[in-house]
Amino acid sequence: MTSSTEHPQLWPRWLKRSQAHKYAGVADNTFINYYVKTGRVKAYPTDHGVRYDSQEIDEAIKHYYG
Repeated sequence: MTSSTEHPQLWPRWLKRSQAHKYAGVADNTFINYYVKTGRVKAYPTDHGVRYDSQEIDEAIKHYYG
């Protein structure tokens, strides 16, 4: 979703773990076991902790249901 005054961006591109599982619509353990440990979504370590790319999560969900 693009940012605009009509449709503000609800989710940032880089998500914390607590945000990432909510964004994917699954429980925390399901997100880690099904998406991260299987390599569908990568965890990116940063200076501020581990972050997950919301675009990768979108692709993983798209291929799961597609």
